[in-house]
Amino acid sequence: MMESMDNSEIVFRDKRVLITGASGFIGRHLLHQLRTYSCHIATISRNNNDYPRDVRQYIVDIKDTHAIRQCIESYQPEYIFHLAAYKERNENIQAFYSSIETNLIGTLNVFSAANDENSVKSIVTLGTAEEYGNTIPPFTEKFRECPVTPYSFSKVCVSHMGELFSDLYDLPVTIIRPTLAYGPGQGTDMFLPSLITSLLENKPFEMTLGEQTRDFVYVTDLVEALILASQNTKAHGQIINIGSGIPIKLADIVEEIEDMIGKKGLVNLGGKPYRNNEIMGYYVELKKAEDILGWKAKTSIEEGLKETIAYYRGVKGL
Repeated sequence: MMESMDNSEIVFRDKRVLITGASGFIGRHLLHQLRTYSCHIATISRNNNDYPRDVRQYIVDIKDTHAIRQCIESYQPEYIFHLAAYKERNENIQAFYSSIETNLIGTLNVFSAANDENSVKSIVTLGTAEEYGNTIPPFTEKFRECPVTPYSFSKVCVSHMGELFSDLYDLPVTIIRPTLAYGPGQGTDMFLPSLITSLLENKPFEMTLGEQTRDFVYVTDLVEALILASQNTKAHGQIINIGSGIPIKLADIVEEIEDMIGKKGLVNLGGKPYRNNEIMGYYVELKKAEDILGWKAKTSIEEGLKETIAYYRGVKGL
């Protein structure tokens, strides 16, 4: 752990922390880490979850303005991690409604309620590097965003709303804009878990030619960035990229995973067409993360893939 992370146990001890979207992939890893700091944790979710008994659960919809206000008024959180989001990458018009209702209005509900509570020291929310779209990498936070899906459009709106709430109301919001997070426990609807589980089960895997580059960040490195951002007043009002900063061709990462698992011939490169508006070059500049948070990714892609493959081997009993 970085030296500043060693302070987290002191910073969070006996503090009230609220997490939205704690049942998601990143949220569960964040919850696990925060529980090591002896803080009080509450979550907001639509459904009851199998969290440890010391985690307080509010079962409400993020889109319910009144219910969100009641939760935040009741709990008086000092730190908020707002991760709840509609994440579907559909390109149909209905996806605009779903993305805006959950991501934009849901976030407005959280920001608005938090703004009325003096207890709140920090709100950290998640954007996505997909907001940059088909601009030329490496993506810097100063780029004009160019979203390619209703999801990334809604996240651009959330990012700018966070900046505006900071400017207008002095709300201590930080927007973390991560690249593609991966690691143990991710749903198999995502590329890496889908590929890994297909190979482990000897199933064919259809994909594009894999010429596009992506920037992958290991989930515990991202969680570290979220926690560091929550403690740092210099991060208020900022959009901060988080990633490895290293572009990797999908075809190359496929080859690496095939070698690690020891399975060849199951992946059909070119079996699927590229998506409309496919982002072909995708990686971020990390200067702000280093300068403001003192953060750098620690986990190499080789190490991260090894841990991730081991997890899915265990799940599948292979």
